[in-house]
Amino acid sequence: MTGPAGATELVERGAALAVLDRAVRLLASGRSSSLEISGHRGTGRTAVLNHAVDVGLRSGLTVLTAAGGSEALAGSGAVVAELMSQLDCADRDAAIGHLVELARTTPVLIAVDDADLLDAESVAWLASLACRAVQVPMVIVVATDTCRPVLHEATTVPLRPLGDEGISELVTRRFGRQGDEKFVRAMRDRTGGRVSALRPLLDRCAEERLSPDRAHLEAMAGIAADVLADATAQTLRSLPAEVVELLRVVVICGPRYPVDLMGGLARLRTISTGRALDLLVCAGLVTDAGKPELTAGVPASRVLEGMPAGEREDLYSRAARLGHQCALVRSEVARLLTGAAALGEAWVVPLLRAVAKDEMDGGRHGETVGLLRRALIEQVEPVVRAELVLELAVAECAVAPAAADRRLARMLLEPQPPECADLRLTAADLLWARGDAALLRRTLSAVRSAGGDHDPATALYWIADDAPIDVPELGILDIAELPTSSGSPDRAGIAAWMCASNGTDVAQTRSLANMALAAPATLLTSRLFACLALAAADDVAEAVAGLDAVIAEARRRGLTPIVPQGLMMRAKVFGMTGDLDKAAADMEQAELEYPLTNLHPDARPIMVAANILVSIERGQVDRAIELAASQPDERLGFGYARTFFNFARALLALVTGDPAEAVVRADECGRWMLSRQWLNPAALPWRSVAVVALSATGDRERALRLCARDLEFAQRWGVASTTARAHLSFAAVTGEVGHLREAVRLLTDSPFRLMRANALLELAAVVGPEAAAPLLREAAEIAVLCRSTPLIHRARGLGWEPTG
Repeated sequence: MTGPAGATELVERGAALAVLDRAVRLLASGRSSSLEISGHRGTGRTAVLNHAVDVGLRSGLTVLTAAGGSEALAGSGAVVAELMSQLDCADRDAAIGHLVELARTTPVLIAVDDADLLDAESVAWLASLACRAVQVPMVIVVATDTCRPVLHEATTVPLRPLGDEGISELVTRRFGRQGDEKFVRAMRDRTGGRVSALRPLLDRCAEERLSPDRAHLEAMAGIAADVLADATAQTLRSLPAEVVELLRVVVICGPRYPVDLMGGLARLRTISTGRALDLLVCAGLVTDAGKPELTAGVPASRVLEGMPAGEREDLYSRAARLGHQCALVRSEVARLLTGAAALGEAWVVPLLRAVAKDEMDGGRHGETVGLLRRALIEQVEPVVRAELVLELAVAECAVAPAAADRRLARMLLEPQPPECADLRLTAADLLWARGDAALLRRTLSAVRSAGGDHDPATALYWIADDAPIDVPELGILDIAELPTSSGSPDRAGIAAWMCASNGTDVAQTRSLANMALAAPATLLTSRLFACLALAAADDVAEAVAGLDAVIAEARRRGLTPIVPQGLMMRAKVFGMTGDLDKAAADMEQAELEYPLTNLHPDARPIMVAANILVSIERGQVDRAIELAASQPDERLGFGYARTFFNFARALLALVTGDPAEAVVRADECGRWMLSRQWLNPAALPWRSVAVVALSATGDRERALRLCARDLEFAQRWGVASTTARAHLSFAAVTGEVGHLREAVRLLTDSPFRLMRANALLELAAVVGPEAAAPLLREAAEIAVLCRSTPLIHRARGLGWEPTG
């Protein structure tokens, strides 16, 4: 026991002190009694017991003391020896008789602290002494927990944690003024009202000059964490080693682990699981013996800090194995496995993967990453390891995207057995979808053939965002030249897009694209670009069907970075065909399934640009302006991402009345497209935007030159929508009705409904009222069907009135 307690420790203890004072007074008149000061550890049991000792000493009583858990009381029946030593008597067998005889000559007070930590023989001896003490002037007072009565039929003196009033009084005594209610309540929440934690917490706050008001709540919380950590360490030192080991089991296993299995894991020998848990509950370390869980505020790290790493891993391993054998919830077994060393057992990896999938489906990417990283330390077949790497990379895209990129690149660069060829292609897909074009180019230029995937994987090099126009025969890169005709579906989709971009052979483009989709290609990226090539060839239904299939497959396989790329491409096609609601829904879904922040910064402008174009078509100009402002020029990087974003900005500048800005943006698009020999207007109709902008700025001569080139390349491509757009550009500069009539003719039954509606409105604006009426009616029907607000307003401006 400690020395006399200060008054600050005895707040809210008036009733308990009164019981003890009365017992001492009655003892002076020859009345005996037995009392148990009962409360959880930290509630001030020692302070109250010390009060009884002080009163006894002042009353001239013979006072004998002992404390359970102390070194002096180590061993069986040690309390007897300790009490007798204070009387200079070594005869343990006659101890009770000796004390009874002593009490007949002078009143005796026996005070035993922490009686809950006494050995069984000592407890039995105290109970026997209490039975004999009723015959003589003797008071026996023990401080114990609420779970283990020591003295039968003793008067219980209960001690509860301090409430708000008691804590407020302590605060007032320590600071000389009343504390703020919120501050007091926070102290109670942090300490559980335990005096053993409140006292050092108040002292530390005073040392830090923190006044007891709500302005210092955060600072007080930090100090409380340190105080509780120290208190936990002190409590652990006072508990038997086996009880501490059980507490470590509780910390590691958690509240969902069966209690009846915990004792075996803790390897208890001299104490039962129930009794050990009672000690932990009364020590304030766990919440409930039936479903033990670490008490709030008790740091798990402090409980485990003295445990060697090897022992900790062993406990995790044993707990996981036993949990699996006893059909514990698999998520709990997986959690335990994350702390265990490799087990080398067949059930481990399948369980970890199954739980990781559940976590991924629930959007808990951090947990998924931890489980899959743990799975990778097991010895598995090469294919399973490759699958784990891919699953891990997908999860890391949400929480550690740079790590995911490096992992995918490493998978492509490291030698793999032939059976992993398809998985390496998936790695290439994912690396492209994430958008770090520079890393993709560096990786694919260095990749070596393994299982025949060299050519298919490296085909992605040529569609990397700003891949330079290298000449393969100069040997600058170890990259297979992309053939314009190929028997490989994985190369065919990329080749189809390259053909479409060059705009030279629509038949070959369709053939290559259909090859990629029909097989289908293992590379999902190849199929995506095949779909874009088909859309450029006006084969819109086939393009949408192909994109539907890729999106569905990517979702089914859990390749989340590829899904938004497919949705964005489908939104572009829907925007071309006038399905604006579907286009907007796809862009919204892309952001929902894979937030923009998860993409590499170089790839974000493409997503934003697609959103700008859809917003413009729907008449949501303010939203388009807001989107454009989210990507400052200095963040755009280079390559197609910058080019496509500039195209969207050019169109937005036209809509908002800034043709000069539109010319600048469109010209930058043109420079990049021409540098790659991407001449086809169907790849990106930058000339059409530039023509309108140049006309608005008065540069008719240059506008005409661009019109002529646009029509030349469109006719060489030979697709109706592309040629019609070129005629519309010519008409915008020259005003010739013939170009408008040809555009309307070419767009008859075209899937590009908005373009036809525009052509009809342009023609209606220059022909007579009688001829304009049916043109306006058809254009308005398209505009209403497509929910295109700008076209509806324009039709009404030309005289169309809605009916019915």
